Amino acid sequence: MDNLLNARSSNLFEQVWAPKYAASATNIKGTPREGGAQLLKKASVSVVPTIDEKERVFNALLQGPNGLKRIAFAMQVPLKDRLDYVAVGRKLLLIDELPQGEVPQYDLDIPEFGAVKIAARGAAPIVEANIKRVEFPTFPISVNTEVAWEEIQIRRYPAFDRAKERAAIANAIAEDLQIFALIQRAAAVGPNPVNGGAAPFTRSVWVDMFATLTSNQLAPGAYLMHPRRFADILKFTPNDIDQVSLNVIVETGQFGVLHGTRLIVSTKLTDQSLFLVTTPDKLGRIPERKAVEIKVWDNVPQQRYDIVSWEQIGLGIHNTGGVVQYNRTGGSA
Repeated sequence: MDNLLNARSSNLFEQVWAPKYAASATNIKGTPREGGAQLLKKASVSVVPTIDEKERVFNALLQGPNGLKRIAFAMQVPLKDRLDYVAVGRKLLLIDELPQGEVPQYDLDIPEFGAVKIAARGAAPIVEANIKRVEFPTFPISVNTEVAWEEIQIRRYPAFDRAKERAAIANAIAEDLQIFALIQRAAAVGPNPVNGGAAPFTRSVWVDMFATLTSNQLAPGAYLMHPRRFADILKFTPNDIDQVSLNVIVETGQFGVLHGTRLIVSTKLTDQSLFLVTTPDKLGRIPERKAVEIKVWDNVPQQRYDIVSWEQIGLGIHNTGGVVQYNRTGGSA
């Protein structure tokens, strides 16, 4: 809507603001000053319409013959063939906002288990054992995209805003992939056994994972799984689950809690494994030096806008005993 109103604001500028800038661009005798034309041009680009002016333009569009159609075009959204990805990785680790220049070092209360961290995006997780202090280095995660000038004029939805939104989504996917790789590595090197069995996973699988984690005096925080493993829960019979929880499944088709533990589903996880992690404060940290930021560059020679989504964070698990993994063996499900 703002894009439509801002496009119409050029006429308002000519009627309301242009005379003021034209007066300031002339001398006492009324002749144009040197550079007056440039001053008028720059002002017409930077002026921002007020709320009253936007409302006046909106009313004018409604009274026009095609007013409703023009407003409807500005409010349209693109036809999507799938849902936008929703990031889940930040629900698993505790976020620690770093002041400028701060070194992300953490002291372990009881150095019983090793730590796992990622030094750079795409690098294999690093394992440290027998430590009392661990440092989780920060690294940048960035995603580049672009949108042509003509796309902004052709599309019936705000193509520029959608491009920025997709860049942020791609950044979230890159972040989750790093977190999932970290959790998988922590399960492999941690003290908890990695068991396996055929799919679908029965109720006893979930209960055994629960018992393994609580044996380490840790509270379960979340089950982490692919949608196919979530489907295993939906196949539970009344003998596997209490009637109240079963009613929730029948009525809503969703199941957000099992044994008092959250269920987190992501398509970026493998369907061959199921994870159970402890609470974020007992599991690991995300030292955040710079939150996600969208930067835009007007690439005039290429007639497009270059959009960059970037952040600078660190990823680390200081308690590998807080991750339990169960793998699927054989068959197809």
